[in-house]
Amino acid sequence: MSRMIGRRHAARQDLVDIAYYYISQGTPATALRFRKKAEAAFQQLAEMPGLGTHYDHDHPALAEIRVSVLSRPFNAYLIFYRPMSAGIEIVRVLHGARDIAGILAEEFGIENDADGDQAEEENE
Repeated sequence: MSRMIGRRHAARQDLVDIAYYYISQGTPATALRFRKKAEAAFQQLAEMPGLGTHYDHDHPALAEIRVSVLSRPFNAYLIFYRPMSAGIEIVRVLHGARDIAGILAEEFGIENDADGDQAEEENE
């Protein structure tokens, strides 16, 4: 029996944006390979949600988030997901060079403490 794979709106948009990037670079076949690798990874994570590692963040909203690296040749991309009782929820699919902490903070409505600390220091 297949386990459920939910996708947050932002995760679905990530997949579209990544595929569009590959298509716009003149390699539609690469976009298709990327999508197939991502879907296979989602299925594997749904069957074995403990495969990924815990995303290291202090905020309680991110406590259940796990991360897994997509397989080669797309191993620059990270899958952020949350185990659920019936499967998993894909939270985001992001390139590792992006501001992951900032993107996830925005996704979950978390204020960036570093900005607040910096603002306080500037006011002193």
